Amino acid sequence: MKVKIFILILLICFSDVFAQENSVFFAEIPNSKYIPEISHDANGKLMGSTKTGNKSLDNLINSYKIYDVNRVFKNSNQVSLQNIYMIICNDLALMDNLYNNYKTYYPRVENATGKTLLDPNDFGTNGGYTVDDQEELNFIRAKEAWDITTGSSDIIIGVADTNFMTNHEDLINTLTVAVNASSNNINGHDHGSRVASNAAAETDNSKGIAAIGHQSYIYGGVGLNASVLDDLSQLDNVKVVNASWYDNTSTNPPTITNTLYADINDRGVVTVAAAGNGGGFDATKFYYPASHNNVISVSAIGHKDITFDYGDGVTYQVFHNGHDRIRNGVSSPFQHNDSIDIVAPGYHISEVKRLGTNVTNGYGFKDQGTSLSAPIVAGTIALMFDVNYCIDPKEVETILKLTAIKIDTLPQNLSYHGKLGAGKLDAYKAVKMAKDMAEPYGTVEVKNRILYRPWFYKLVTAPYEIKMDNNDVSAQAKIKFRARNNIEILSGDYYPSSGGYIDLKIDESIALNCPPAPTMAKRGYNININNIKEEKIYFEVFPTLIEDGTEIVNYALSKNSQVDIKVYNLYGIEVYDKKRITAKKVKLNLSKLTEGIYVIKIFNSKGSILHTQRVIKK
Repeated sequence: MKVKIFILILLICFSDVFAQENSVFFAEIPNSKYIPEISHDANGKLMGSTKTGNKSLDNLINSYKIYDVNRVFKNSNQVSLQNIYMIICNDLALMDNLYNNYKTYYPRVENATGKTLLDPNDFGTNGGYTVDDQEELNFIRAKEAWDITTGSSDIIIGVADTNFMTNHEDLINTLTVAVNASSNNINGHDHGSRVASNAAAETDNSKGIAAIGHQSYIYGGVGLNASVLDDLSQLDNVKVVNASWYDNTSTNPPTITNTLYADINDRGVVTVAAAGNGGGFDATKFYYPASHNNVISVSAIGHKDITFDYGDGVTYQVFHNGHDRIRNGVSSPFQHNDSIDIVAPGYHISEVKRLGTNVTNGYGFKDQGTSLSAPIVAGTIALMFDVNYCIDPKEVETILKLTAIKIDTLPQNLSYHGKLGAGKLDAYKAVKMAKDMAEPYGTVEVKNRILYRPWFYKLVTAPYEIKMDNNDVSAQAKIKFRARNNIEILSGDYYPSSGGYIDLKIDESIALNCPPAPTMAKRGYNININNIKEEKIYFEVFPTLIEDGTEIVNYALSKNSQVDIKVYNLYGIEVYDKKRITAKKVKLNLSKLTEGIYVIKIFNSKGSILHTQRVIKK
């Protein structure tokens, strides 16, 4: 019986063109008559338009979307700063147009959008133990991802594995054994520690190594079985669980646990698993849990050309962007089959280790295996949830696949065509797309993709706009996209065959207001925030619908502790702050803020976020 093909494309609009990110610039406006007043609501509806008396200027300004205009530097005594306004719009081209064509009205303009270049002090040769460069993190564009977010200890990665060294200097502040803790043996086999360190070793602490998960937190579970994954997935704030082991193969396919991973997905938790290490095994064999439908299967790729050995007479050679591994002159790759979803660095990777062979001060001289590839993906997923807590597991998988870099058409990988998933992990693009999904006016770009595998691609959690450009969608690919305002097909071929479909809809009712992750402090967990031992910190913000001010109450804040409170608008710009607070109740005077949605963040003295609350100013 043939499956009916349907292509549903509703309300496809080509008139509105939005930049991928909001643009911010400063402009000197001596005459208030020329202050832009055009504005749009959260759904992009035009609310008002500029009327300066200059028709051509009005037409220019009204051709852009201006979301906010505020006078800044109001407390400065410098005359040159008295008439400076910050303008938030959809395209920085407006800044150039105002200056080039209307310099009389806008004598000075300046880009106000900054870019950081985060370089942790334990990243490669910056510090820590290693003399290597941790090129595996550069390979997945970790630093670019960290420019978007360094993660949060409120996003928990569950790692089911063998023992964990909870006293290791790079794990002591970022890992707690939460399942089967009584079975943990810090002097035993340290596979669990090595895996955990590649997900979220403590980063930027002048010690050891950096990890993609950066400030994310880890719950360890002792045991290589599905029940430990199940237990971890039910703990508060666990959003991704990692299995760098296998319990069954294609010669003995599982019949009991094959539905468990759908249950874990239903809890909003993503399961990531190592695909297998080939070697003496069959590198095309299916290993489980990696090969289950509701698990992201991760295999390995080389991040640079390198020849190495471990002093045991075995020489390995791997290549940049290559899946193959040459072992003593013979091809010996890790797993490749049509259940692979994505590949990540897995050859010659930095890790923590027990003191012993090839170890210096608790760090290994590099290691290999898909056991290390999987937690790199899990750590990336933790960053994705930090910028968009509301995406579901299928959307996480979709984003990873739509942002991966295709590598099975490279000459060195042609023999593995169709067996390396969607390609190699691009952490930056994955985190950025997750963030774009949550932005009030964010644009999600699906570009230059060849989608033919029988995979389900889902993006439905509140994107404002989706642009599809130069894609080839065929065979059994299934697409379900929703947007609040606009979906544009700019170019490409979209002809799925029997079993595939394209389902696109505009849904203005999609909720935008995704809450931040519940703080573990509020839930009563001590996860080393500010190293406050055995102290529970609880914050309450009320009211959240405010006219003038709002009160913040904290409980059990120690006598020696203090917090800073900052308020940001929806574009991430700080609009209010109150520092060095020690009182147990404080009232914020927000009467000068304009109407809109704001985010209140509470920081400890070390800059860690203790609580986040979204409020609405009437």
